[in-house]
Amino acid sequence: MNTEVLENIGFTKGEIKVYFALLELGNTTTGPIITKSTVARSKVYEILERLKLKGLATDVIQGKQKYFQAAHPNKILDYIKRKEQQLKEEEKDFNKILPELIEKLKYSEAKQEAKVYVGIEGIRTFFDEIINQLEKDDEYLAMTIPWEGLIGKSPTRIFQNFHLKRAEKKAKAKILTSDKKLAKEENVNFSRTGFYEFRTTDVTLPTGIGICKDYVVTFNWGETPRAFVIECKENAEQYRKFFYDIWNKAKKIDYH
Repeated sequence: MNTEVLENIGFTKGEIKVYFALLELGNTTTGPIITKSTVARSKVYEILERLKLKGLATDVIQGKQKYFQAAHPNKILDYIKRKEQQLKEEEKDFNKILPELIEKLKYSEAKQEAKVYVGIEGIRTFFDEIINQLEKDDEYLAMTIPWEGLIGKSPTRIFQNFHLKRAEKKAKAKILTSDKKLAKEENVNFSRTGFYEFRTTDVTLPTGIGICKDYVVTFNWGETPRAFVIECKENAEQYRKFFYDIWNKAKKIDYH
């Protein structure tokens, strides 16, 4: 019999062996249990006590001898239900301390000034973290790379997903590009949400840069994509000033 399902719900291999032995032996003393289960004598009494606590074994004194018997297998369902109720209680208790843990995390993050997110999943994690911090009227500013060769691949899907979620929060995005063909690419359609705007410039840009809140991220789309993130308010403000110096002179994209 495949016992993995019993292990998954919290039974040890020893408990399973002893319980199966009890099922087959019926009312019995420890001697036959040891022989049938092949569990060491020193462990059998401890395991029987655990099975009793789980409601899966009982004992009775007959004469001067203690006998053990397995509870009906339906009791395993009762055990699962008790565990489920216990998990609900633990979840309720955990939710009480969760805000305090989050505050500790914020304090820890405030001290860390640089991170590197590696691979597509790493970059997706970065954008998920940004989304969780965005509020209405926040801005995501970007100086983008040329998209040729990336359309339809993972990077564009990540950006599309990010901008959809960003627009739902009514946070704004302003994108600077020197790529005149960019207006024809599918992600430009997000401008119609009212929270997304592209402008083009002839200025040579430090491409692949994103600025949001106190973060400046530099994307590298090599064989192993990476996002290099610096969290520093002063640094972000300098990049933001540089961005707007160009933005205010850049050309709006005509979608018609």
